[in-house]
Amino acid sequence: MKDVFLESKHIYLRPFKEEDIDIWHGWFNDKEVTKYSYHGVFPNTREDQRGFLKLIKKDSSSLQLAIVLKRNNKLIGVVGLHQINYIHQNGDVSIVVGDKNFWGLGYAKEAVQLIVEHGFMKMNLNHITAGMVVSNKGSSNLFKKLGFIQEGLKRKHKYINGKFEDVLLLGILKSEFIKKNK
Repeated sequence: MKDVFLESKHIYLRPFKEEDIDIWHGWFNDKEVTKYSYHGVFPNTREDQRGFLKLIKKDSSSLQLAIVLKRNNKLIGVVGLHQINYIHQNGDVSIVVGDKNFWGLGYAKEAVQLIVEHGFMKMNLNHITAGMVVSNKGSSNLFKKLGFIQEGLKRKHKYINGKFEDVLLLGILKSEFIKKNK
């Protein structure tokens, strides 16, 4: 387990590396993986992904990490905290398990749990949000299991899969996270 930043029972999170680009960029060209996201609207090239890697290494308002299986060091996804505001102590979390062989096995939950805990306990954030289209039941169920509650709804906010969809806004406070994870 090289470059481990955060770890749980089955996975660890680490910074992305140049050698991840071929796998990583492919996820964002996969129609199934990008079904509920803004990815997949424009093609994603290796050069685009390489440029994004350079960008995230310099961006202090974002923490983007690779999700890797402990048992075989296989890269399976990406999790991140974005739009981090250190004055107001908040940020937004995102998750993509790009390798479809590992959907529904609990790795996304472990990854989000790790990064949210890091955001609260190490980065001193007080409020973390997540947003998803309402038809993305898997994502909303995941966040609700972790203690996120509905904070709002953006009506017909995203054009996804040929129609406008509402976006569900969920959030959790540091105090709620600590209480849930005692």
